[in-house]
Amino acid sequence: MIPENAGFVAQIDLQSLSKKMSWNDIQQTAVYKKIITDSSMKEWSKKLLENPASSGIDFDKGLVFFTAVHNGKTYVAAEGKIHNESDFAQFNNNFSTGQPATKDGELSVMNLKENNVVGWNKNYFIYVMNPENGNYHFEEGENEGDNRINTPPADRSAEFISLCKKLFSLKADSSLAENKTYASLLKEKGDIHVYQNNDALIRNAGNLGMLGMLKLDAFVKDNQTTYAINFENGHVEVLQKFYLSKELTDIVKKNLGNNINMDMIAKIPSNDVIGLLAANFKPAGIAEMIKLTGMDGMINTYTQAMGFNLDDFSKATDGNWLAAITDLKISKDSSKINPDFRFLFSAGIADKPSMNKLLAAAMKTSGDLGKDSLVNIQTNDKLLAISNSASFANQYLEGKANSKFDFDKELSGHPVAFYFDVHKLLAQFSALANEKPHRKELIEQSLNLWNNIISTGGEFNDGGFSFHTNINFINKDSNSLKQLSHYIDQLYLIHQQEKAEHTNNMSQLDSLLAAPPVDTVK
Repeated sequence: MIPENAGFVAQIDLQSLSKKMSWNDIQQTAVYKKIITDSSMKEWSKKLLENPASSGIDFDKGLVFFTAVHNGKTYVAAEGKIHNESDFAQFNNNFSTGQPATKDGELSVMNLKENNVVGWNKNYFIYVMNPENGNYHFEEGENEGDNRINTPPADRSAEFISLCKKLFSLKADSSLAENKTYASLLKEKGDIHVYQNNDALIRNAGNLGMLGMLKLDAFVKDNQTTYAINFENGHVEVLQKFYLSKELTDIVKKNLGNNINMDMIAKIPSNDVIGLLAANFKPAGIAEMIKLTGMDGMINTYTQAMGFNLDDFSKATDGNWLAAITDLKISKDSSKINPDFRFLFSAGIADKPSMNKLLAAAMKTSGDLGKDSLVNIQTNDKLLAISNSASFANQYLEGKANSKFDFDKELSGHPVAFYFDVHKLLAQFSALANEKPHRKELIEQSLNLWNNIISTGGEFNDGGFSFHTNINFINKDSNSLKQLSHYIDQLYLIHQQEKAEHTNNMSQLDSLLAAPPVDTVK
């Protein structure tokens, strides 16, 4: 029941997730216990939390959420399988406007509060909702106390009733069932599958401003992204795939190399790398993309005045790129936080005269480049190095470091690679939080969880460019979903403790500021 024009779809395999973290596990968390003991909670809500199956929904069959456009406006839908139709009908009475459901053949339709709608038959259900309700309530809270008028969204319930019926009668050739990209995604192992039709999202976004002047059809057409997310032991795995238009796909395939240059990474004169991005992509591909936008003439006119053109840009480098941040140290004085680090940007040189033209243009644009500690440009016959430290750039070009990193094996052998050490970043902030105990606790909990993020890919297969990302945790043995739940629970407890202490402090302050009793003795 997902229409072909859906811009975003998330399919959640609750049966798979429950094997990694059961509802009983959730009921042991502090957040759950706080909610379930709230005396203001309605009885049906408490019953649902104690036994989600009382809703009549078959959660083992999963849930699907999607957004699409109907009559020029976005709507949000949630659908799934019904376990018990009678329980499901009773469950929805808690959200209804008070009017009973209407029947249209085997389909029941009910108006819900805030002009949303739910429809169901004996097997399936679908909620159709207006996303503007969320914006309205958010703005209502933001505008509280001022004179701005926050207008409730228009009533779309009649439209949603008609739409609900259409979705139940949707034919395969009008749904995502015929979409090869979506079908390919569902074949991937995943606790959560996400499909994003960037083409539809961008075209439905309305006014693109200055971007509307560019020829972006080749960049927008058939642009889709998919994600298969798995909660594994010790890490969250994300399998990403990017689909582009034929024109753009041909350009990327032609100019994307096979492997990043690991020798460039080995030249980094530090073993303390906090973040790194490497790629093998010929600059001629960037020039071809610019030509697709129709901006090449204007750009050439501008750059020729600076002494180079797009051809020089295409020839200057060999397609090997590297950006890195190392040696991060964060200190704090009385007024501000002071980060100190080394950054490096490097590119392999293919044609030195063309590279010299680009560097001369850069110097012409800013005469300070290369003369201070912020931006230092150095080259040899094979490499360009730009850094905030002249000595760091020179050591890199000398190539004597021969650095070895734990992530080398995982990054090598791919056209694109990314590494970010979350733990090292948090460790720097930990030293600054000593004067604030609760902040220190929060960072300590984060240090116990987060390790690093490694993402590699760029390979072309089955019509798209594939990437593989691991969000790695410190604990390699426990399932990542349970670890995330524990982490969130600990942050909640820290927040509750901080809130209680603040309330106690305010109470003590009020007692100190209270007026002394009036002396009535004459």
